[in-house]
Amino acid sequence: MLPITHKEISLQRKVPVHSPILCARLDHLDIDTEAFIEHFTDSFKSMDWDYYDVKRKQYELLLAHAVEIPFEKFKNYYTGSSIDAKDFLSSLTDDESLLQECLEIKPWRRRSVCSFEMQVKPHTLSRIYPQAFKQAVDGADIRSLPRNFSQTDSQLIDSALFQSFVMRIGEEAQKVTPHIDIKKMRLTAHFMSVKARQLVPGNNSPEGAHEDGADFIVSALVINRDNITGAKSQVLEKLADGSLVTLFERELQPGEFLFQADTGEEKHYGNDLWHFVTPFYVDDPTQESWRDIIGLDVEIVEPKA
Repeated sequence: MLPITHKEISLQRKVPVHSPILCARLDHLDIDTEAFIEHFTDSFKSMDWDYYDVKRKQYELLLAHAVEIPFEKFKNYYTGSSIDAKDFLSSLTDDESLLQECLEIKPWRRRSVCSFEMQVKPHTLSRIYPQAFKQAVDGADIRSLPRNFSQTDSQLIDSALFQSFVMRIGEEAQKVTPHIDIKKMRLTAHFMSVKARQLVPGNNSPEGAHEDGADFIVSALVINRDNITGAKSQVLEKLADGSLVTLFERELQPGEFLFQADTGEEKHYGNDLWHFVTPFYVDDPTQESWRDIIGLDVEIVEPKA
């Protein structure tokens, strides 16, 4: 029964969990769940496809076939939009079968982003331009390359419903950080719509269990689950030996969200939390299958955590 926090998880698992976790519904934030879902439910259909996913899969496929790929050359293809895929891939391999397999990789994720700056005293929220996204991995890793996504339509996010959600999550971050007198935060929302196909499960975490690099995250606020089975959101702990154990998992339903500490929290709370969502599958093969979510990254800007 929701809400569930790290305190309930500690009791259930009989091991101490001190790093913040909250699984709840929008109603628990005093936000009208039905009105929120109605406002966003059709918005994902018009968002742009994420072709970074396609290029990453092409890269992995070529490497699996022992194709030599100059990293700087691929970087220009990955981060640019004007390079023709067939021309570029043909410059790397003359294997027509492999080339065709690369070109047949379809995008499976639609997305857009928006960022806000939140002043704490008094509480104000203003939209800012989001930074490029990249993961904190080795510079020779494709995940280190910057990605820039389409901006979320202002008509969607100027609503009082959405701004209330962003503010409430910012307040939740304040509530669980009594050791920091927060003055300013940056909050970035990721709108993501992931498609499952009959032979290809929907996958919102192709990189596996990970951290996003923020102080706190909402790994998912689910808006739609259309014709799918699966997609369990998980909170994991990375132990001293490097292994990961699942602390909590739930198949989030529309209107439910999962908030947790994300990066560096082990220094303040003791538990190194990671997150993951399991793949999901087509239920009725005669219908399309989608999972639509809003994720949120919360970064403490002033003072730095």
